[in-house]
Amino acid sequence: MAGVTISLQHRLRSKVLILVCVVFLAVTFMSLYFIEALNQTAAEKNLALKHRVVEQAFNGYLARAEDEMKFIGQDLSLSNYTVGRELDLLFSHHEVLFFGGLDFFYIEWVNGKHSMDPRARLFTKVDLQSVLGEGLINRWTSIVTTDDSILLMFKKKLLSSGQENIGFLYGFISLNDNLTLANELLESAQVSAVQVYDSAHNRVLLEEHKVGVDLSGATLHSRLPLVSPIQADLQLDIIQKRIFSSTILTNALPLIAGIGVVLFCFCLLLFRQVKTLIFQPLESIVYRHEEGLLPYSELQPIQLQSNQYKAFIESKENRFKLLAESIHSAIIFCTEVAEVELINSEAKLLFPDAEKARTLFDFMPISCHQSIQEALKGEVGVAFELTDSTLGRIYQWQVHSFKNESNYRGLLLVGRNVTQEISLMWQLEQLQPLSSAQQKKVDTDAILSELTYLSSLPGYIDSKHLQGWLALLISVLDDISSLDSKVSYLPIGEVFCQESARVMAAMGVEANRALLDCSVEVGARNIAVDANFRGLIRALLMMVMSNDMAERRLTVRFDGEELEMIAMNDMAFRPLFYWMIKMLLAPLGGQQKTLQNNALQINLIMEELEYQSILKQLTPNQVVAWVANDYPNPNIIKAALVRLGLQVEEYVSTDSFFTQSSAVVKFDAVLIGCDKDVEAQADMTRALKLKYNRDELPIVWLNSTLLMEVDPDVFTLQGCSFDYNLHQVLAKACELEGVIPTHSHEQALSWVMIGGSRITKAIWYVELEKYEVATQWLVDLSNYHVVLSYHPDAVVVLLEPQPRALLRSIQAAFPKVRFFSVQKWPEMPDNVSFFSMALPYSGDQIRLFTQNVIQQNTNLRSNE
Repeated sequence: MAGVTISLQHRLRSKVLILVCVVFLAVTFMSLYFIEALNQTAAEKNLALKHRVVEQAFNGYLARAEDEMKFIGQDLSLSNYTVGRELDLLFSHHEVLFFGGLDFFYIEWVNGKHSMDPRARLFTKVDLQSVLGEGLINRWTSIVTTDDSILLMFKKKLLSSGQENIGFLYGFISLNDNLTLANELLESAQVSAVQVYDSAHNRVLLEEHKVGVDLSGATLHSRLPLVSPIQADLQLDIIQKRIFSSTILTNALPLIAGIGVVLFCFCLLLFRQVKTLIFQPLESIVYRHEEGLLPYSELQPIQLQSNQYKAFIESKENRFKLLAESIHSAIIFCTEVAEVELINSEAKLLFPDAEKARTLFDFMPISCHQSIQEALKGEVGVAFELTDSTLGRIYQWQVHSFKNESNYRGLLLVGRNVTQEISLMWQLEQLQPLSSAQQKKVDTDAILSELTYLSSLPGYIDSKHLQGWLALLISVLDDISSLDSKVSYLPIGEVFCQESARVMAAMGVEANRALLDCSVEVGARNIAVDANFRGLIRALLMMVMSNDMAERRLTVRFDGEELEMIAMNDMAFRPLFYWMIKMLLAPLGGQQKTLQNNALQINLIMEELEYQSILKQLTPNQVVAWVANDYPNPNIIKAALVRLGLQVEEYVSTDSFFTQSSAVVKFDAVLIGCDKDVEAQADMTRALKLKYNRDELPIVWLNSTLLMEVDPDVFTLQGCSFDYNLHQVLAKACELEGVIPTHSHEQALSWVMIGGSRITKAIWYVELEKYEVATQWLVDLSNYHVVLSYHPDAVVVLLEPQPRALLRSIQAAFPKVRFFSVQKWPEMPDNVSFFSMALPYSGDQIRLFTQNVIQQNTNLRSNE
């Protein structure tokens, strides 16, 4: 194959352009660097000005707090109020207290009494009497309490209207998470971070930075003494994130443009000189036909080497002609337009007119023209046979396409004399005809094609699924080769149940995505079933379940005695399945055809029993609970239940069933779906058995994959679910006594349990059952309205902490609900009663807790 040619002129241009671009970028970045350095110097000078602005904002905040102190002092000195009611007087001016600079205040009267702002406990838990001694009159002092509260304290003397000392007023500003002060400092000068540091006591009083600003990169930092009315040696630090100035490019644009123009002109001049001095002389060499050496010393070695190659090719061509004449095959070489280049003596013997003809098509028979044209287009493996009646020979021709020295497609035709081989094969066939068993042997090309397809799949395939797929293929091939003619009569729905379960077990989870359209009436028809029919059903299910189409559907219907099956599939290029179906249909006398949407339609005349089996009927309007959990395509199951004439109550999960099912009077059957969360299916079954105190419940398990262990007391439905097998399993389940959800709510108490692991729930459930307590289990209280609407006086037991605001809103909506917690958390509201219990929970602890709650409930009812 010829290599890709490279233009030296274009290559030189690209290299020079790259070099010029690198120089241009280097000069540009250097210019931007120097301009940025100048801008950063100006930014550092501006930072000193911002430092003073932040200092003024800090002092302004303190001044606002002092004004608030003056207002409070005037109210206390001049207002007429009852002794002990001074706080009521002050908080009547709530707009001043809540929007001022002070966080809280403290009043110390001369008679030894004191009044404390109730907001103080939001900021510190210490006794304020212990820190009042550090106060200075009309000065701010910084205080750090024993519980790490950082406070600024201002002391002011209180004078009566007669200028008599009546006490002292202390104002406090908390620096812990003081978002108002921090925001004013940050926004006053638009800085990224601010810090107030007490140098005398080596501690940080205030530190804050803007949200969303990353200070891990380059920053500008300024630290100066803080001039303020605070009696302390304070330092004010401000930090400004360094931002690449957006005006750099604008300022540097004329310089960058000038550099670009200079470099562009340099490139044009360089390209012109290179073309004139180098490439134009090289182009003139092409038109030289003299055999002498070229005038350029650099190109003379190339010319000498070219002459050596030319002599070598001529010698090689002579040897190849000699080899073509010595082999016992007909050889023909031709060009891309079928012109003959070389033909050996044996080929000339077959085609005596070849030397007079211009192309292959002029002397070769018409029957082989199409094969030659396919080879010229690039087809691989083209072959054909020609029989020469005049010579009495049969030649088998192989056509190979190749690229010649001019990079055009040529053809090599090799004809081998197979007259004797074909004659022997014909005699062998006459002596030993194929038996019917031999004809049923598998098409090896189809199997190899299928294995090649499986080996080239792009995604990962689990080894078990691949083994199952191969086992299914082998089972179908065994059915094809089987000579067993045993026939049994079964409902066709049972055959589909058995075969779909078998295919699902082998193929894995994706198998349940197939849709089987088989009504109850069709599934109940008893037909003759043999190995060929079972293999046919298995092959169709494999085609439907393994395709990548949006709709995986297998439709089954009867038209009189004719069975029609339509399979949606995408196996047009997997011939093994079409071969298997063809072999299986042959003894059944069926027909197949491909529809316009590539669906495969099969028609069979089926032998049926004269008397059909009697189906168990479902009572109209029976109520079925459909708990979907993580079952795929839950809407398909619901639609099938509705077609069966059932009233369906759908629940998305187990928790949803236990919290919402009380609105239904009775369930005739409970259908529990499951894909991977098998534990949820088993837990719900155990909970229902404990709740109703019996094992025989009308519970049906609907699984998308085959289970390793199945509860013996429930009904299971595995494999593809369709109308017939849903009807059969529900008919059996509805014979048992139904489930009455409201029965559990008629008991004395109703408890709602929040949170907890599965083990914790099991322990609590067993103990609460002893006291006939009806329990409902929720993960959290997000959907509390659904439960508490039916139980407005329920007992809510919190096994895990819940949001404070949510608990208060629930109490406001349902005043009779009582909350109990077995864990203590920092923000637990007052409406939650705490009952200390150590993990792991034991039966004795739960019994004491239950007896305590029941006793409280009894006392409440007696008081009412």
